[in-house]
Amino acid sequence: MRSSLDDLRYLEAVDRLGSASAAGRDLGVAPSTVYRRIATLERDVGFACLARTRGITPAGRELAALARTTTVTLAEIARRARAHRDELTGTITLTTIDGFAPMLVRPIAALATTYPQLRVDVHVSDSGLSLRRQEADIGLALLASPPPVLVGRRLFPVPFGVFGTRAVTADPERARWVVLGAPSHTSWLGRWERAHVPRERIALATPSRRLLVDLIGAGVGLGLMATRLAVDRPDLIEVRSYRAAAAPLTVSAWLLTHPDRRKDARVQLVMKELARHLTS
Repeated sequence: MRSSLDDLRYLEAVDRLGSASAAGRDLGVAPSTVYRRIATLERDVGFACLARTRGITPAGRELAALARTTTVTLAEIARRARAHRDELTGTITLTTIDGFAPMLVRPIAALATTYPQLRVDVHVSDSGLSLRRQEADIGLALLASPPPVLVGRRLFPVPFGVFGTRAVTADPERARWVVLGAPSHTSWLGRWERAHVPRERIALATPSRRLLVDLIGAGVGLGLMATRLAVDRPDLIEVRSYRAAAAPLTVSAWLLTHPDRRKDARVQLVMKELARHLTS
């Protein structure tokens, strides 16, 4: 463990005085220094000690209490930190749509490496498991705004556009299309396709957004897709003439959970790791 007992003074001061500003005044440093030293401590112990919007976490309070016990050695603090880390066991269920699946590889791989006792079950479906009924712990969804019964954070805006290979986009007025099939054809994206895509020019329909992107990349036809999915596909070119028509489709990616689950240390950990990777 690289941190010294001195690092814990900053966490203890925040816990005792209620804010980084008050802790900074007490220790004679700027609030930014308090946050920096606590961030260093968090990296070393392997879990969050301070959430800027919610204050000291339960694990952080335990460390702050230990910092006030002069007989506790750094080795004991490290042992208790590892014990807390080992408590992060069991299963967390994440529900999302298949368009987000490629983005989940990095954060879930990081969780699997750092927390080998924690299992993440990913349920991929447009209908999805219900967060309201707590069938899933965490949801990663595309929404204009989340329902008031759920809590979480907005990650990033998701604009849409029409894309195709260079050969297909050379003559977009005659190109065929790949569109969403049942049951996704009744979604808001499906309604856009019905309004803008002539039926006689549909080459293929599929409910899978991932397959849709692969088929567009294979040159089957034009297709409506999230521009974020096209970033890493140099084979895809946007048809700019559809940009204005697609602009109203922009929604946001949201990371959500049920209020009853938000204090679960495992839920907090997985949501933090997902947000860190998805917004970087």
